[in-house]
Amino acid sequence: MIANAVPGRYVLKPEVRYLEMRGVIMKCWRRIGVLAATVLSAAGLIFAVPASAATVHLVRTSALAMASTNDKVDALAYAKGVVYAGGMFTRMRFKGTRYIRQHLGAVRSATGRPTSFHPDINGEVMSLAVSPDKKVLYVGGRFTAVGKAARSNVAAFSTSTGRLTRFAPAVGGPVKAIAVTSGGVYLGGNFHRVNGTIRTFAAEVTRRGNLKPWAPVLDGYVRALLVSPDKSRIFLGGGFHHVNGVTYEALGSVNATTGADEKFRNGLIPTYTGGHVSQVTSLTTNGIRIFAGAEGTGTGIFDGTLAFRPRDGKLFWRNTCRGATQAVLYLRGVLYKASHAHDCSSSGGFGKLQPGWQPHRLLAENIANGKLLRWGTTARSVPQPLPNTNAGLHDKLGPYALATDGRQLFVAGEFTGVNATRQEGLARFGG
Repeated sequence: MIANAVPGRYVLKPEVRYLEMRGVIMKCWRRIGVLAATVLSAAGLIFAVPASAATVHLVRTSALAMASTNDKVDALAYAKGVVYAGGMFTRMRFKGTRYIRQHLGAVRSATGRPTSFHPDINGEVMSLAVSPDKKVLYVGGRFTAVGKAARSNVAAFSTSTGRLTRFAPAVGGPVKAIAVTSGGVYLGGNFHRVNGTIRTFAAEVTRRGNLKPWAPVLDGYVRALLVSPDKSRIFLGGGFHHVNGVTYEALGSVNATTGADEKFRNGLIPTYTGGHVSQVTSLTTNGIRIFAGAEGTGTGIFDGTLAFRPRDGKLFWRNTCRGATQAVLYLRGVLYKASHAHDCSSSGGFGKLQPGWQPHRLLAENIANGKLLRWGTTARSVPQPLPNTNAGLHDKLGPYALATDGRQLFVAGEFTGVNATRQEGLARFGG
């Protein structure tokens, strides 16, 4: 590497001298970049990496071992290696062994085997949420007791011991949605009073169950709640038409402390007449965008998904697949969707299949534009896509809830089969 040596001096070959100079230049540019980023950040001009740049990691299409239930599962939540499931079921089954689980149970996320957690709830569990510190599981639904303890449609359990806590607000109707922050527990559903005080379909209580002043006024029930990425506001989804007297069809945004309307675009969910309606069933976020899923009643209504900006509701895209969406979940660059979509020709996917009504119930969407991703065969016009569930019991809508441990996708609903194999209520797909 050293040529033309002179005592006390080292002369580098031309190619080495070039590399050194290139290194100095690159260091200078890096320093300039850091300085520029600092200045722009201070000025509020640095933006997050756009959602379209996210790396896509699709879960596998084959289902893994998972406990099954004897009836519909309405809700899922994950914490500390455990997946909690709530619904109408009273039993779980895993590899030939039966477990009594009255409307609420849990399985190990790594194996799908039921844990020993088995509270005795005397009615349907419709919503689940975990505290930010993962220490408490909040449970909502339509029930009056947990074991011998009175509980009015909402309860809480320690995730470490499984014991019922003293959290016991009296909610005067079914609790269909729960969102939790470090400062409070937000409840949504079909109720008009909490702890004896008027609350129209939404309320906030402390971690001890005391009622807080937060009281947005709605004219219809709530099915979904989501805390904004910056914790400043609460997004509400459901079957309402107004929030605090202002027209917000099925989707609203209110201050997390006062309950007052925040700046938000109306019209993300279209307004219909003649008895046709579209309601928001589910909300999820990747920390940059909010994603919503909708269910419609009547022909020609909005059944699909959409993405909007948290701070003002600016619409990024709307997926107009036909067939009601029951749940959406963001995971590793992908928006997963539980629905009974039967025509996605408007969103880069399959058209209506003939003969009859042949829906695809598990789908994956591009978070940049809402188009269907090629996940197995679900974006193709095939009568038996993979992965998929069947329609199942009751309303025959298939999957109702989604959850994740950060890698795997957990699916719950009223289905009785997954990928043409007998499997009721629960499913697990590996990452």
